[in-house]
Amino acid sequence: MRITRSMMVNNMLYWTEKQMGRLNDLSNIVASGKQINKPSDDPSAAGQILSDRTTLSLFGQYELNITQATTWIKTSSTTLETTGRFLETAQGIMYSLSTADKAAKEGYLEVLEDLYDQVVDLANSKYGGGYMFSGSFSDTQPFSPDFSTTVTAGVGKDIAFDLADAASNVTIEITDSNGTVVQTITPAQPWVKGANTVSWTPAVGLDGDYGFRVTAAGIGGDPVAAFASYQGNAMEKTVMVGEGSSISLNSNGEQIFSNALSVLSRAITATREAITDPDYEVDLGENFTLAFSTLEAEEVSLANSSLQLEFKSDRLKQLMTNANDRISEKEVGSTQEAAIKLRTQQTSYDVTLEAVASVLKMTKLSDLV
Repeated sequence: MRITRSMMVNNMLYWTEKQMGRLNDLSNIVASGKQINKPSDDPSAAGQILSDRTTLSLFGQYELNITQATTWIKTSSTTLETTGRFLETAQGIMYSLSTADKAAKEGYLEVLEDLYDQVVDLANSKYGGGYMFSGSFSDTQPFSPDFSTTVTAGVGKDIAFDLADAASNVTIEITDSNGTVVQTITPAQPWVKGANTVSWTPAVGLDGDYGFRVTAAGIGGDPVAAFASYQGNAMEKTVMVGEGSSISLNSNGEQIFSNALSVLSRAITATREAITDPDYEVDLGENFTLAFSTLEAEEVSLANSSLQLEFKSDRLKQLMTNANDRISEKEVGSTQEAAIKLRTQQTSYDVTLEAVASVLKMTKLSDLV
């Protein structure tokens, strides 16, 4: 087989392009400081790097989850501490109630009602645009700040409230925006400690938004306090902090705040009775103890969750360091070694170009055909 000048030139051009490709690869290594700039540089190593980068992205999400959960815990802990201080104030008032005169009791009543409203506000705290203590119903307000209902086209929205104790009879007064009673109902149904719901038929002419007041009494005639019902659910907040690893945070507002609202409503009811009956006395010691214990137990749970998150965060940082080290080992090479190879390759490329130029000078155009 005769080797023509055309074949020689084409062959030399082919190898020139190969040399140029290698020269570009070495230039990229020197410029970037990385041995692997594209998968073809080392398919096996590139695959491992891609896998590690995917893992790092996932770790980044876990790290964000831990940060958000830690902030949630701090916010929740502050909320519980504030609620505890409000309960301490209410407890102090109840210790002084029996020796106070009527004017002092009326002042105490205003303070207690304000404390109740503030605890409801705390129970309705938000974080990240959603309610913290509504279980999985983050768009639902856990506790209504007031007793309210709605009448639409003659149909009344169910009335919901909690009772601090079981009651034998309950009277509900429907009020307009001025506080004027527009309808009174006395439903005949069992009244249990905890959540109660009443279906009712509005009087003719009622339409729109209304408030309601609840007056309840036990078998012996003693008043029974009513307070806001919980509107969320019992689901916990689950936070993914690692592959197959999660931490649960209690977001059940009923479990956390109902005892506090119950004892405050009891204190308000007792103070109202004490204003009209100077001899009225009530001992709410056990109720306050229960409310404090509930808050303390939740704070302990939050502290434990915080420690778990701290441990998970430290472990995650170590795993991220390991993944970055693996990437660095495979991806980052010696720029000094690459620079030497680059100079050698540049020399080889220049020699090849000179050889091609020489051949082309000796070659007639007709020889390439």
